[in-house]
Amino acid sequence: MKGTEMNGDERRWNTGRRFLISVYLCSSLFSFSVAGALAAEVRVSARVEPPVVTIGTPFRYVVEISAPKETELVIPLLGEKFGEFLVTDFGDEPPVEEDGRVRVVRWFGLVGYGTGDRTLPAYPLKYRSPGEEELHDAEAGEVTVIVKSLLPAAPTPVDIHDIAAPEEVPFDWRPWLAAAAAVAVLGALIALVVWLAGRRRAAAIEALPKPHEVALQALARLRSRRLLEAERYGEYYVELSAIVRAYVEGRFGLHAPEMTTEEFLVVMQRDHRLGPEHRALLGQFLTESDLVKFARHTPTAEDGERGYTAARRFVEESRPLPPSEERTDAPA
Repeated sequence: MKGTEMNGDERRWNTGRRFLISVYLCSSLFSFSVAGALAAEVRVSARVEPPVVTIGTPFRYVVEISAPKETELVIPLLGEKFGEFLVTDFGDEPPVEEDGRVRVVRWFGLVGYGTGDRTLPAYPLKYRSPGEEELHDAEAGEVTVIVKSLLPAAPTPVDIHDIAAPEEVPFDWRPWLAAAAAVAVLGALIALVVWLAGRRRAAAIEALPKPHEVALQALARLRSRRLLEAERYGEYYVELSAIVRAYVEGRFGLHAPEMTTEEFLVVMQRDHRLGPEHRALLGQFLTESDLVKFARHTPTAEDGERGYTAARRFVEESRPLPPSEERTDAPA
């Protein structure tokens, strides 16, 4: 009898344990399905405008969020850098409500100084559904932006093969004269083709805007934005410094955006294409820009205007002179 009672207790224990395991599995499946449904309710996407930019040119990183109206969204701001890019500005579009959902758009102004295909990391978003305390994650996918250099691509050299030597023939002047005439005509045709190709390449390169023209247009656009009047000094100096560094890259073939100010000034000291006055002016301008961008120095509007004047003067005085001006300045 005692052995029988022990077997009955074990059966009741096993039955209760199987019931608890079944309840736990059902509750786990329910929580997973709820979490998946919540993640599907909140949708996040990211894009760049435009997808292709030149080095030192600002562009927008746009994040679009769609969620139920009652959902609490935690939309983070980016720091000074996002991936490899500097954050220069941000803003929001007015929220739009439709069919019980709300659409939120936030954008960030970015600028980069590396070339090639650059990947922006996923934008982190958190949200909380009504009646919940736990925050959930919803990330936008990574986005790629193509950053192109201002330097023109090197032309592909033309592969010209030597002409095979003529075969030996019996001594006769007529074949020699005919061969000489053919060689002369062929050489003239090759020279004409090479000359025309070089002329087309030169015309294509000439049609491209010069580095100083690009820089002066960028300076004019910067002034039209009136960042100094709005006291947005950090953004102003970031763009002003980027314009000057991009000009130096295009004008002198130095990859200035990838160097620190100290490295850049050492290289410029060895480059005799700039006079001492221009090197000193450029060094003072870049040092003052670094104080504003990295040391949190607060300039005045007069400092900003002086920096703008120094940048414009440097571009205008270091640009290549037209042939007419070079002949005028040459000593008699």
